[in-house]
Amino acid sequence: MKLAARLDGAQSAAFGVLTGVFGAIWLANAAFQAMAWLAVPAAKANLIHAFAKPASKVPEGVRPLLLAAVHGTEALGPRIVAGCMVVIALLLGVALLARRHVGLAAKAGIVYSAICWVFLNGFGFPYAGGQTDPGVFVAYAIAFLFVLSVAPAIEGAKTAAPGSSERLWQAGRISFGLLWLFDAALKWVPAFLFHFTSQITSAIPGQPAWIAAWLGFVATVIHAIGAVPIAILVGLSETAIAVALLSGRWLRLAIPFGIAYSLAVWSTAEAFGGPYSTAGTGVRGNVLGNVLMYLMPFLFLWVGLRRQSES
Repeated sequence: MKLAARLDGAQSAAFGVLTGVFGAIWLANAAFQAMAWLAVPAAKANLIHAFAKPASKVPEGVRPLLLAAVHGTEALGPRIVAGCMVVIALLLGVALLARRHVGLAAKAGIVYSAICWVFLNGFGFPYAGGQTDPGVFVAYAIAFLFVLSVAPAIEGAKTAAPGSSERLWQAGRISFGLLWLFDAALKWVPAFLFHFTSQITSAIPGQPAWIAAWLGFVATVIHAIGAVPIAILVGLSETAIAVALLSGRWLRLAIPFGIAYSLAVWSTAEAFGGPYSTAGTGVRGNVLGNVLMYLMPFLFLWVGLRRQSES
């Protein structure tokens, strides 16, 4: 799929709305971070824990890098580091929501997301025990890549999608496909295939009563149907999404399916992003769950679909 040479007014407006929604998510991140890292008695401990937790899960070879961030935070002062991170999230959110300096904000967001992926997601480790994604900040960076590709249209440039925008758009699609391919590969390992029910039941502790009841029902249904067949269906679904994104074919089917699938994962394995607390949800950039952020690239792709039928 290619981005049209010139976006029409409706598409430009839709991209503007999506960019504003993405900005609102960053403002929500800033609010969560301010509450957890600045406004509570345990703020210092919360921030240090946010940096120290990934360091305990990465391979020995990269652990010194993440521990350096922990020691650096302690030396500079947790409140200063937290304040800087909150300000960055605020600036990104305001720029995207106001649709001003969108290109600059997108470039800064890609860099900032990469930094957060290293130090807050710990490169996505550990890739064991049924974990099936590399961390939410990869999806954030990809969403920023799509924002960057349509920034000229959002900012009212005469040529909405020059060659550079087309290349950025394709880079976003391929990057998103690689993310899904990575996720799909982790679905075909024994830890996921033969322990699929635990992906649901392990999310129950600490949840509000209504979420716990829902997840208990989902686990019962999975047990009745058979965990392994459902796990295989999940692997096939993610593989199909990855192939469609990487090839650029069948996207009119793959995009709505991917949106529905992401919502299904969010409402089951991710327990609607719960449990909800200032020290949990949103603090590390995952407002209401990781896979919910996969919706942003899908929605950009959906708006950018060319009107003519795909081959």
